[in-house]
Amino acid sequence: MCAFSMAASHARGKGEVDAVFSVLKKANDAVARLGKDKVVNASIGAIFDDEEKFVSLSAVNEYYREMPAEELMNYAAIAGLPDFLEAAVDFTFRGYKPENTYIKAVATPGGTGAVRHVFYNYVEEGQKALIPDWFWGPYRTIADEHLRGVDTYAMFDENYEFTLNSLKEKTQELLKVQDNLVIVFNTPAHNPTGYTMSMGDWQETFSFLKKCAEDKSKKIVLLLDIAYIDYAGTVEETRGFMKLFSTLPENILVTIAFSMSKSFLMYGMRSGALIGVSTSQDVAQEFFDINAYSNRGVWSNGTRGAQKLLADVAKNPELQAKIDAEREQYTKLIKDRAAIFMKEAKEVGLKTLPFRAGFFITVPASDPKKVAEKLAQDNIFVVPLKKGVRFAICSVPTHKMSGLAAKTKQAME
Repeated sequence: MCAFSMAASHARGKGEVDAVFSVLKKANDAVARLGKDKVVNASIGAIFDDEEKFVSLSAVNEYYREMPAEELMNYAAIAGLPDFLEAAVDFTFRGYKPENTYIKAVATPGGTGAVRHVFYNYVEEGQKALIPDWFWGPYRTIADEHLRGVDTYAMFDENYEFTLNSLKEKTQELLKVQDNLVIVFNTPAHNPTGYTMSMGDWQETFSFLKKCAEDKSKKIVLLLDIAYIDYAGTVEETRGFMKLFSTLPENILVTIAFSMSKSFLMYGMRSGALIGVSTSQDVAQEFFDINAYSNRGVWSNGTRGAQKLLADVAKNPELQAKIDAEREQYTKLIKDRAAIFMKEAKEVGLKTLPFRAGFFITVPASDPKKVAEKLAQDNIFVVPLKKGVRFAICSVPTHKMSGLAAKTKQAME
């Protein structure tokens, strides 16, 4: 921190090096110096094909480029185009809307904007949201930026098996000192582990939370970050648990961070929605009102072109089928890459966190920074986390997957 500061007291000392984009820069520098054939860039959560070219969905790209300028460049409504909001809800649930609930949505700049709204509007200033101990780093940044904190629950036990024990303990602990509690679940295809909660996991979670909610002074908000949902299995496998929302009392609100970044590979268009699900009409309306207000107070309007695209896709079954089919091809590509890594990890005795699907595989490590540095010496670029190293298998061509597990094992010795 500099000796003299013009910043307000709450802003002094802010600043960090982004863990992902700093590694991406090092990887790109290595490519420029050595050529891409000699570099493995496993840093960024974006799909690249087996020729290491950035992937977009051709059906999305072609349709978007044909849209008229007024749909691309005009303002969108502050809360989002009405038909976009309807489409975002339909695309999120895909036939698995919970019965006897009220559902509202507001447009946000990707899932990040949705996380921002939930942290700001449902966590009291100075209090904490509860997030998994393996987490997307910006959760902490977003909380800090809005004068909130985070606490973590352990996703896995000492044998790296999924557990709800820590979630239950931390929930009870925080509810003793605060009446509002936001709990984050990043599933299906969790970033950075690739874990997906099962129907049994969800049933146990909701049974526990309903007991906590018997104290009507407590307000529990679930934030489901579903960024990778469409790379995690069938519609039933990924959305079947959503039917359980119909059993929740009015003092448990489910919020969902919907994003077009991964499902439509429109990362830079920054388009998504925050969806609220409640058994109370009043709670659902309040959700819409406060979050639409926050839209105006933070970023005003969203990206109209992306919103209009989703709205049009929802009305065009043929176009949606093309997009789904193309996305499925890339889902298979990522699964094939993951299969190589997981098979070879087992062969060399490399422990990984339980991977089910998604863009990432994570290897636990006692000194992640040292492991990442050793791999970088071999021109393999991964993201060091607090307790492990993350491989973005979505961006590594299939022919470069073989041998990564063995080299990682060597880097840890």
